[in-house]
Order: sequence, then structure tokens, then C-alpha cells
Amino acid sequence: MRKFLPFIAAALLAAPSFAQQMMVETSNENSVIELDALRRITFNGSDVNILQTDGTTFTAPMGDISRIYFGDFTAIDDVEITGNDLVTYVSADEIAVNCPAGEIINIYNINGSQIFQVRQQEDCGRISIAQLPKGIYLLQAAGKTAKFIKR
Repeated sequence: MRKFLPFIAAALLAAPSFAQQMMVETSNENSVIELDALRRITFNGSDVNILQTDGTTFTAPMGDISRIYFGDFTAIDDVEITGNDLVTYVSADEIAVNCPAGEIINIYNINGSQIFQVRQQEDCGRISIAQLPKGIYLLQAAGKTAKFIKR
């Protein structure tokens, strides 16, 4: 059991500074824990106990925990990465988007904040992203979402 402690500690330390919640997925339920309400994580045999500041405790066998992740409410609702069929080309200056002319294209940063919106001028057109800093972005258009990296 102690071999899992470094992984959980690393996950907590790696929590993005914008994250305000920790989600623990088990085979039976999903539990959301507010990070500012997190008091202590302990191990009792094969159980993980997460104590919150209000005194409530979430307990689950380590073997039942399938995922622990961090998040926050963002402007992006349900994200379904659809692959490269939406974004066909990315460079430091432009991105090629495979959607019809007239479609609204939204670009979000990794925090989920909308940072750019443009109307597609032509089918399979290119959009300038020269003004964006290097990073990971989500692009939404034509009912699809794609992730791209500006290097």
C-alpha cells in the first residue's frame, strides 16, 4: 500500500493552480472534493481515507479507485476530442480548420477560458494563431472539439 503514497502525493502536488476540485472515481461512485476543504489523506490497510475540513470522510479501497483528477468549472462543457479531422495543420503562425464557411470557431486555453473566436471565411480555411503564446489549446467548431499544440 505504501507504494501508492508517492503517486497520490505527486498527483496532489501536480494539481494545477487553477484546479479547485479533486474528483475520485471508483467502481461504485464518483466523489468530488473541494481542494480548499481537503484536510488530510491517510491510509488504513488497503483503504484510502480523505478527511475534509467539515469532518466528513471519503473512504474507498485503493483497488476500487480507478482515477484521481483535478478540475474546475470552465467555459467548455462536454469535451470530446474528435481527432485530427477538425484540425488538419498547425504551425507557429496558423492552423487549418476543416469546417464549412460561416462556422463560428472558438479557441480555449488549457484553463478552459475562451481566448479567441472567429467566423470561418472559407471551407477548410486557415486561421492566424500568431498572437497566441505557446501552449495547449482546444478548438471547437461544427459541433466538434479538437486539441492542438502551438509550439
